[in-house]
Formats: sequence, structure tokens, C-alpha cells
Amino acid sequence: MRVELAAQAQADAEQAADWYIDHEAWGAARAFHEELRKALARIGAEPGLGTPAQGGVRVLPIHRFPYSLVYRVQADAARVIAVAAQRRRPGFWRGRL
Repeated sequence: MRVELAAQAQADAEQAADWYIDHEAWGAARAFHEELRKALARIGAEPGLGTPAQGGVRVLPIHRFPYSLVYRVQADAARVIAVAAQRRRPGFWRGRL
């Protein structure tokens, strides 16, 4: 299944990677991008993998990082609406539904 990353989710991912870069954790920033890529591929291969949540979305943690992908499975694609920090501002993405 095709996986789409909403513009706001892309901005979330860039902000997360920038945090690592700002703290001079270059390897962590690269690893974050790689784990994000793997999580997106897993959603594409198995869209029902994430845990169901309110609003008809699913949540899939990103391996090794305190972030999760929040996505909605549609007829022809899975649309990621947020790359959410697990410990910061829970549910901030609900306005994106």
C-alpha cells in the first residue's frame, strides 16, 4: 500500500531530527531518519500494524526513538498525519483529523 506523509507530519519529522542535530547528535539524527523510513515501509507492507486510537487513526511507535507515527488507513493509501513525541503534548495531532 502507498504511504503518504502529510505536510504537517513531514514538518514534525524535520523538527524531531533538528533536535538531534541541534544537540550535535549527528548519528542519532541519521538513525532517526532510517528508523522513520523503516516504520513507513512497515505501514506500507502491513497497514493494520499500528494500535487503533480515537478518531479512526492508528499509532505505530518508531523503533529506538520516543516518537510514533499517527496515521489513517484509506482505500488507496495510508496517510501519516503526525510524527508525535510520545512524552510531549499528547494528542496534539487530533486537530489534524
